[in-house]
Amino acid sequence: MARALIFFLFLFGQLSVAQKFSIKGKIVDDKNAPLSFVNILLFEDSAQEPFTGTASEEEGIFAIHDLSEGQYQLEISTIGFKKQLFSLTLNKNIDLSTIVLEPSPEELEEALVTAKRPTVKKTAGMLVFTVENSSLSNGNTLDLLSKTPGVLVLGGKVTIKNRPTTIYINGRRVYLSASETTTFLQNLDASLIKQVEVMTNPSSQFDAESGTVLNIITAKTLTPGYKGTVSGTYEQAIFPKYNMGTAHFFKNNWLHLYGSYNMTPRKENKDQDSYIRFFETDGTTPAALWKSNFNRITKSLGHQGNLVADLDLDPKNSLNVTANFFTSPGEEYNNRQNTSILNAQMQLDSSFVTQSKVTSDMTNVSIGSEYKAKLNKEGELVIGGNFIGYGKDQYQALESNYFLGNGDFLKSIQFETNSHQDTQIWSGYLDLSMSLLQGTFETGVKYSNIDTKTGLDFFDIQNGAAQINTALSDSFDYKEDIYAAYANFSKEFKKWNFNLGTRMEYTDVNGVSGSLGNVNSQNYFKLFPSASLEYTWNLNNGMGLSYVRKIERPRYQSLNPFRYFLNENNFNEGNPNLIPAIEDKISLSYTYKNAWVFEIYYQTIENSLEILNLQDNEYFTFRQLDANLIDFFQFSFDAVYSASINDWWFASYVTSTYYLENEFFAVESPQERYSNHTAGFFAQAYNQFTLSEKGSITADLSARYISNLISGSLDYKNIFDLSFSFRKTFWNKTASVFVGMDDIFNTNNVAVTSRYLNQDNAYFARIETQKFRLGFQYQFGNASLRENKKTISTKEGDRLE
Repeated sequence: MARALIFFLFLFGQLSVAQKFSIKGKIVDDKNAPLSFVNILLFEDSAQEPFTGTASEEEGIFAIHDLSEGQYQLEISTIGFKKQLFSLTLNKNIDLSTIVLEPSPEELEEALVTAKRPTVKKTAGMLVFTVENSSLSNGNTLDLLSKTPGVLVLGGKVTIKNRPTTIYINGRRVYLSASETTTFLQNLDASLIKQVEVMTNPSSQFDAESGTVLNIITAKTLTPGYKGTVSGTYEQAIFPKYNMGTAHFFKNNWLHLYGSYNMTPRKENKDQDSYIRFFETDGTTPAALWKSNFNRITKSLGHQGNLVADLDLDPKNSLNVTANFFTSPGEEYNNRQNTSILNAQMQLDSSFVTQSKVTSDMTNVSIGSEYKAKLNKEGELVIGGNFIGYGKDQYQALESNYFLGNGDFLKSIQFETNSHQDTQIWSGYLDLSMSLLQGTFETGVKYSNIDTKTGLDFFDIQNGAAQINTALSDSFDYKEDIYAAYANFSKEFKKWNFNLGTRMEYTDVNGVSGSLGNVNSQNYFKLFPSASLEYTWNLNNGMGLSYVRKIERPRYQSLNPFRYFLNENNFNEGNPNLIPAIEDKISLSYTYKNAWVFEIYYQTIENSLEILNLQDNEYFTFRQLDANLIDFFQFSFDAVYSASINDWWFASYVTSTYYLENEFFAVESPQERYSNHTAGFFAQAYNQFTLSEKGSITADLSARYISNLISGSLDYKNIFDLSFSFRKTFWNKTASVFVGMDDIFNTNNVAVTSRYLNQDNAYFARIETQKFRLGFQYQFGNASLRENKKTISTKEGDRLE
C-alpha cells in the first residue's frame, strides 16, 4: 500500500507544468474528410529523434501544448498517405489551419502496422477508448472491456458503473443473455477491435431501452487481398480452459467476405458459503440458523461462428448480409450443497445434503441484411431487417438426503424438471441522415416482434417412479410488439456543439400462463427525449451538459413464473407481473487539456428492475425473486485522467465517488417498504509500458477497487483486483504471444449480505477470477487488411436469458 501511495504521489506530481506555446491544426484527406489517429511528431531543430508527439482526434484536429520558444521540425504521417514536414519558429501559438494529406497507394501496400498506445477521448455522455494495435489487442474482448475506463466486469456481467448495459458491435446490438454475451466476448478476438465507445447518455438514435451503451467498433478494411488468422488461449485457474479460433477475410473492389469460427472448451469451479438466520413471528427472536457450503462444477463446449458479406453495388449503394451462430450443446452443471440446521441455542438440530445435475442444450442463430444508399455528400439511407431464433432445453435431477443431529438418516426428497424455451424475434428498420441547417439531422422508424414460448414440467420421484406435479408445472407464452420512431439533430458552430432528439415508442405486451391465465397485459406509449450541449472556450477547457430518458424492459426469463432449484427450500423464481423501469439522468462535465474530465450527475430510476433475496420465516424457504423496486437514485462525481506520462508509459485513471439509495417492497415483512442506501468509491487504473525501442515488448498493469455497492436488498463491500500481462511480437508483427495473471491476489470475490427487518442472509461466492493466461496469434496473407467483422443488431435479443 505504501508503494502504491508513493507511485500515485509521484505520478500526480509530474502534472504541474506551466504552459508556454502550442501548435494546433486539422488534418484532412484530398476529399476534405477528417483523418483521425494520424501521427504527429515534433523534433527539436536538427535532432534525429522526436521529443514529443500526439495523434489527431476523430475530427482530424490535433494540438501540442507546453512548448518552449525555439526552432522545430513537425512531421505528420500515417499509413496510405504521403508524409508532410514543417519547419517552425515557435515564439507564439501557431495554428496550421487545415493540412491536406495526399494518398500514397504504393506505401499502403508495403506498410507494416506499428504498436500504438490506447487513447481516451471524453465528451458529454460518451467516452471513446481507442485500442487498435495496442497491447490490449491481445487476448479476448471481455478482457479488453475489463480494462476499459468506467466499465465493470463483475461476476462475468458487463456493466457501466453497475447499471444495465446494452452491447453493440459496429452500432448493431448483440442479442444474447448476460452469460451468453460473456462467452461471445470471450470468443471475440481483441485484435479486431478499433475502439470502444462507452455511452452513459446515448442519443435518441439508440433504442430507448439502451440506458447505457458499449459500442464496440471493429477495424476498417484498407486494401484488397486475403488475410487469415489463427489464435489460441490457455487459461489455468482451478481447472484449465481453452479458446481456439480462426478467421479469414477476403476483399476485392466490390466484395468483402469474412468468416470465423471459435471453439471454447471450459471447465469451471464455483464455491459458495452462505447462511440464513430465520426468525420467530415477532421478527427479532432467532428461530434457526441454516449454514451451507455449495460447490458447482460446470463443463461446457461453446461453438461460435460468423459469416459476413459486404457488396458494393456501385459507389453509392451497398448491401450487407450477416449470419451469426452460437451453440453450447450438453452444458453440464454438477451441484453439491451441505446444509447444517442449528436451533435457537446454536446446537445442531439436523442436516441435509443436496446433489443435483443440470444439463442443457442452447442454440442462438441470427440472420440480418442491410442496404445503404448515399443520397449526397452528407446524406445516407439505411434499410435493414433481422431475425433471431433462440432455443434452450434444460433438464434437472435433484436429490436431498436429511439426517438427524446424531447422523441418523431421516428422509429423502427427489424430483426432476424439464424446461424449454423457444424465442423468435423479427425486426425491421429504416434510418435516414442528412444535412440540415449546417448540422446533421437523423430520423428513422423501427418495428420489432417478439414471440417466446417457455414451459416447465415438474416431476416428484417416489419409489423410483416419476409423477408430474401440476402445482409446480406451467407454460408461459409472451408476445411483445414495439413500434418506434426517432428524430435527432446535432450541430457545431464556433465554440458550441449541441444535440437534441427524442424517441417515441408504443409497446403492446401480452403474457399468458397455462396455470394462471393472462398475467401480463400492457399497452403503453412513451417519449424518450435526450439533449446535450458542449462549450469549448479554448484548447484547454470545455464544459458539457446533458440529459437523457431511457427504459429498461424485463428480461424474458425474468417474466417466467418458473423455479430453478438449488434445493427444495432454495430456488430462483421469475415474476410475470414485472413492468418496465424508466430512467432519467442529468450530468454536467468539465474537460481540461483533453486529459482530465470531471463529471457530476444525478440519476433516478422508477420501478428499477432488480433481484431481491427473500426468506420465508414461517416455512423456512429462501428464494431469489425478480422484482420492480419502488425507485432508485444516485449522485455521483467522476474524474478521468488519460495521457502519456512519457514516451514509454501511458496511463488511464478513473475514479467515482457516489451515493446510492433505493426503496422496495419488503415482501416477507409486516412493514410495507424499506430503503437501502450506501456511499461508495470506485477507482480503476490502467497502465501500459513499452519495454523495447521498437515497441515489440509491452506490459500492462491494471487495478480496480470498489468500496460499496447496493443492488435491491443486497449489499456488496470491498472488491479489488490487480492484473498484469506481457506481450511480445515476432516476424514483422505478424505473430505475437502474451502471458498474464488476472486477479493476482485472488481478491475479486465479495461477500453479499441482505439484512433488514426480519431478513438476515448472506453468501460469499468464489468463482475462478484468479487465472494464469498464455496465448498466441498468427496472421498470414496481407497483414495490412482490417476485417469487417460484424454481428446481428436487433434491440430485444439481449433480454434473452
